[in-house]
Amino acid sequence: MDLKLLEDNLYTWQEQLNRRGAEVDLKKVLEVYQRYLEVLQKAEGLRAERNVAAKAQDIEAGKRIGSELKELEDEVMAARTELDELVADIPNLPDKDIPDGGEENGKVIGVGGKPRDITNPRDHIALGESLGILDIERGTKASGSRFYYLKNQAVELEFAILRWLMDLLKDKGFELLLGPQLLGEKAMLAGGYLGKAADEVYKTQDDLYLIGTAEQSILAYHLDEIIPVPKRYASFSTCFRREAGSYGKDVKGIIRTHQFDKVEMFSFVAPDMSAREHEQLVAIQEEILQGLEIPYQKVLLAAGDLSMAAARTIDLESWLPSQNRHRETHSASNCTDWQARRARIRYKTESGESELVHTLNGTAVAIGRMLVALLENHQQMDGSISIPKVLHSYLSFKEIRQITVT
Repeated sequence: MDLKLLEDNLYTWQEQLNRRGAEVDLKKVLEVYQRYLEVLQKAEGLRAERNVAAKAQDIEAGKRIGSELKELEDEVMAARTELDELVADIPNLPDKDIPDGGEENGKVIGVGGKPRDITNPRDHIALGESLGILDIERGTKASGSRFYYLKNQAVELEFAILRWLMDLLKDKGFELLLGPQLLGEKAMLAGGYLGKAADEVYKTQDDLYLIGTAEQSILAYHLDEIIPVPKRYASFSTCFRREAGSYGKDVKGIIRTHQFDKVEMFSFVAPDMSAREHEQLVAIQEEILQGLEIPYQKVLLAAGDLSMAAARTIDLESWLPSQNRHRETHSASNCTDWQARRARIRYKTESGESELVHTLNGTAVAIGRMLVALLENHQQMDGSISIPKVLHSYLSFKEIRQITVT
């Protein structure tokens, strides 16, 4: 948030943060901010006095002022450090028209497709193992829980999905991007992935962070830049998440894992374009699920279920026959200027002024969860898997059957 506006909006902003369940005391933030401005102003005054003394060659005055200035600069640094630590944990303000509450209060705002009538549906684990395309046991042996191996036709299927998506997104005007999967602290802080969110992030001994989504790397691409808008990117990456706090959830299978492949969409736009851009990202996600012939529902998340950076999020939840329920496979968020303010990413208005862009992100595909939905929704009575038509030209087979590998 713009701290210059904090005093005038203190109570309104605090109410909005309370809707998220955020543990933030904006009164304390304001107090520290005002103290920081006071000592900064005093320090600037002493610097001006020191310049006058230097011009007058008043050595004694220069020494006295220099000693006072050193103490004030220490106070400025201490106040700034405290302020930065407080601000780092302030999430974005939620849109006013999203529901109150947590995960259970999300609002279904649309549906797509109709679930097939499958007698005694098998889950993705049974299907994948029987077809010889998924090996969770050896993934656990190699790396521990929440890891797996894809094999044979599942590997081909992943790359077919990726190639189809890249063609689709390129045709829609997205620039294709492959970026670093290790980022520095500045980039991760800008995106809102450290601080209270740091428990989800893997950190290396070299003080670099493994990305949990390509949006982190795309945001970092334009750090400290003034860019033309709109700019849209689609990026593939392998993603790494500790899944801290999720133990007991989705332990079996490949819905919630520590490593997975993903294609992410990311947009930098002018503020007056961001609401429509959000709708367009969701529309592309719906087109993807429709192409893959997977039934889904569209859910507007409640304020308490938003990520740190998001002001508004819509999830697409794919139908899983084995669970007789929808599960989230896609998410699209409007982060307004929250990330751009931290990353210092701006654009030039028609009047020539530089203003903060708005950033938005949306899942094109998260491979693990998409394979779960594909296997389960396209299973046949004989245990084989039919392949959606949009992928036929990218594969040498139209169904997956058990194969013998010698």
